[in-house]
Amino acid sequence: MQSELKLHRFVITTVVTLLIAFIAALIYLNPTLANQRLEVVASLVLVVLVAAAFVTIGLVEGTIAFQFGTAHKRELVVYLALGLLSIGTGLYLALSRQASLHTVALVVAPHAFLFGLGELRIAHHLEHHRAIRRALYLCGAFEIVLGISLLSGGDLSNEHMAMLLGYVAILSTLQLLPFLFFRLSHRPRHTDSTGDLPLGGH
Repeated sequence: MQSELKLHRFVITTVVTLLIAFIAALIYLNPTLANQRLEVVASLVLVVLVAAAFVTIGLVEGTIAFQFGTAHKRELVVYLALGLLSIGTGLYLALSRQASLHTVALVVAPHAFLFGLGELRIAHHLEHHRAIRRALYLCGAFEIVLGISLLSGGDLSNEHMAMLLGYVAILSTLQLLPFLFFRLSHRPRHTDSTGDLPLGGH
């Protein structure tokens, strides 16, 4: 169980690190996004960063999938599927000639939905931890709302779309951080195994 938890935690650490890097890039490039002459360049830089982040997450997820091996078929399938989705997303952004921050929002939205559903699923198995269960239900529902907001932001300017993506990245980071401090020994005997932590790249 401890080894499985370490694998899950490694993926979360990677995702959190990349999210923080994206947030830092947004803060650095935000003044540029307000400049009409430099806005396109700044947007392109952010698209490239997101593409690289997705490919990195996908490679990590694929590697972790094989670390679980056939002894954990569910984790193997889930991480392989997430890895392929992340790599496909990253390659699409990298190769698309019309990729923009609005495109980033559209491809990030499914990951937000998956993360939200994952939190709802974990909450369903934590009936012995009511406070944590309520928090996960709330965060899962909120993450799904964020996914919807990303899909409906087509009329936003690049600057405002960058702000929305930044808010999503910050809130996702805050929701992932508690998983880094998760302790197996604190879990009651009848709760679900660590294999039931469905984690994704966002």
